[in-house]
Order: sequence, then C-alpha cells, then structure tokens
Amino acid sequence: MTSPPALPTWFPDVPPPGSRRAEIALVAAEEFTRRGYHATRVEHIANRLAVTPGALYRHVPGKYAMFRDAVATLVAELDIATTGLDELDELVASVTRATLTHRSRAALYRWQIRYLTPQDRAAVAAAEVRIRQRFAEAIRGDDAASSAGAGAGAGAGAGAGAGAGAILACIASLGHHRIEASDAAVPLMQSIAADLAESVTTTVRVVPRPRRKDVSAGDRSAGDRPAPGAGPTGRLSTGRLRGGAATRESAITAAIARFHSYTYDEVTMEAIGADVGVAASALYRHFPGKSALLTAAVDRTATLVSELLDRHEAHRGHEDEPVRALADLLDQYVAIAFSHGPELMLYHSELGTLGHQDRRRVRRSQLRQLERWAGLVREAAPAGSTVDDATARIRVHAALSVVLDGGQGTGFHPGAAETFAALARTVLLPPERQVRRCR
Repeated sequence: MTSPPALPTWFPDVPPPGSRRAEIALVAAEEFTRRGYHATRVEHIANRLAVTPGALYRHVPGKYAMFRDAVATLVAELDIATTGLDELDELVASVTRATLTHRSRAALYRWQIRYLTPQDRAAVAAAEVRIRQRFAEAIRGDDAASSAGAGAGAGAGAGAGAGAGAILACIASLGHHRIEASDAAVPLMQSIAADLAESVTTTVRVVPRPRRKDVSAGDRSAGDRPAPGAGPTGRLSTGRLRGGAATRESAITAAIARFHSYTYDEVTMEAIGADVGVAASALYRHFPGKSALLTAAVDRTATLVSELLDRHEAHRGHEDEPVRALADLLDQYVAIAFSHGPELMLYHSELGTLGHQDRRRVRRSQLRQLERWAGLVREAAPAGSTVDDATARIRVHAALSVVLDGGQGTGFHPGAAETFAALARTVLLPPERQVRRCR
C-alpha cells in the first residue's frame, strides 16, 4: 500500500486532510465562492456546518483565516494532483477531475485571490508557477517527440508557457458555470489541450506583466494612492466634467479602477470622489452608496458585451461563413478585453457582492450572451458533424477564460492581445477549421 503524497511545503500550515479545519475550509470555500469575500460572514459558514460561530473559532481564529485555509486547501490539492506526472494527457485528466470534485468552490481561486495578504498571495503564486511549469514541460516533451528531426521553432519555450497557462485557464473555467460536466469533460479538456499544445510553437511572445511592489493591507488605504488611469494630481483623466451625467459616468469609471485595485472594504466614496474631483456628497446625488456604484459598474460592462454581440449580429451578412463570423467576433471581444480589462474582471469577480435581484439579473444577461456565442460555435462545426449544446458552451467559457486570465496575467498589455486571441481561437475552433489571419 502506497502512502499518500506529502503535503506541499509552499504554504505553511495547510489544514491536514480529514481534519476539522479541512472540513471548515471546504465549506468556507463554497460560501466565499457563492457570496464573495466581502458578503460572506462567519455565521454563513457556521450555519452550513450546523454549529455556532464560537465553535468554529476553536479551530480557526477568524474569517480571514477561514478564507486563507480555503484557498490553501484548494491550491494544495492542485499541487498534489500534478506531482509526479509527466504526460500532458495525465496532467489534464488529473487537474480536470480535481476541479470537478471541487466545482462549487473552484472559482474561489480564480476570482477572490486578491483578498489574500501579499505574503499569502506570493505563496499561492509560487505554487501556481510550479503547476504551470509542469504543464509547460509536458508540452515541450510532446513537441520534442512530434518534431524530432524536423527542428522545433525557436519560440517553442515561450509558447509552452503560454500554452500551459491557456490549458489551466480552460480547466479552471469549469468552476465558473453550471453547465453539466461529468467525466466526459476530461476527454474534452484533453482534446483542447492537445490542440493548444500543437498550436503554441507558432504563438507570438507574451509580454510579461509589469511587477508591482506589494503593499500590505495595513500599509495602504483606499484613499492614499491614485486610481489606475489617474493623472499626476490623482484625479481621473476624463476631461472637464459637464453636468450631473458626466459626474455619474466619471464616478463609475473611477469606481471600476478602485474596485479592480483594492478590495471592496478598502474602497470608499470619498476616495472615488477625490479621483473624480468632487466631494463624496456629490456622488450621493447619483448613488445611494458604494454597493450601488458597484452595481452600476457591473451593469456598464454587461451593456458593453451585449452591444458587442448586437453589433456583430447586425453587421453579419446571411452569407457569412460561420467560422469567419465566429473568429471575427472573438477578435472584437479580445479588443474589448484588452481595452476594458478591469471592467471585465469586475464583471465576473464581484458578482457575489451584488444584491440578490441584481445578481440574478446580471446572470440572466450573461446566460443570454453565452447562448449567442454557443450558437455560433454550433454553426461553425465541420460539415457532417455536430457540436452538442453543452460542449459548445464549455468551449465558449474556456476560450473567454483564456483571454481574461491571460490578459490579466500580462496586465492587459496590448502586445499580448494577439497571443491570447490565437489561443482562444484554437479553443473555439479545431485547427483545421480556423481562418488564416492576415497581418
């Protein structure tokens, strides 16, 4: 009988498997995923476990510690799931099964990671690098085997890293939706991974994300640093304000930048007002509070994506080839993602913070958008074959995750846009169905 793999040492004090702390961590992960960090209370976790909050404090000292344990447990499982595996198919199958096992919690790692302290984020990043390296090494191994004697491309190393990130983004996307996905998701992810691995030898270099000095939560406040996009005075560079409508729109823009750079609790109406150049009291004429500003920011992004789909449908001719139409839509989405990155990240990461009715309304909008994407994927299926609805939707989620996760990893650097557009096209369309892009 073989002994279980040792716990990774990258994250000190990971809850031991089977312990009460580990049980609390898994339930906490579901609550944080469903509600978001800000909206989750210790009482929610205690109610799920049918105990009092005081009973939880005997094992975990507070809400942040429960959140940290939740993230540590999930990332540790991914680290263990990839240890000792060399083949890409094996890695994809192992991580996909781990993601499906924790599907109701998996989005926590993807969207709520910024609520960790800088030290804990660094520990997670170290594990993420190690996991990605294992995938990249498997891609390089597969490429070396397939191109022996033919000479691999000079950019294969950089391409393997981009391909590894894209594969992991595709698998992670399974935790972001409710589409039925059983073990059939494993061969689908293996097929997508194989296509990505084959494509990355011609992928352009990814621009690295600019490094930003970590600042501990105790050393920063929502009002002591200009919002991203602010001018030299700290005020948002939106031109001269004219009237209440301009103030309202500028406040939404400033709020998006603030919510993207800081946690919800750190953002204040005073800081947003300072970015816009007005007193907080002026903002209250348009928004009853911070939560209303967040809702307006999410609504703006929902409208942005819906209008993209509407424009594409309006300009698409009846004779347009479905593959070209889908590729063109994806290119337009990538352009929006790399020019409105913070908005799109907020659109997904803070959904749990919205009120119940607003959350349901936004999710219905997201579902309608998904249906339109999936319809194009089904139309673009090769002649004589069909793509079922679930597969089409899973591919759409995976492709858009490649764009968003990859874009975020490079700080949405414009030079990386084509890299992730090419990778996302590979996810949406089999290589033989792709349109040759002329540059």
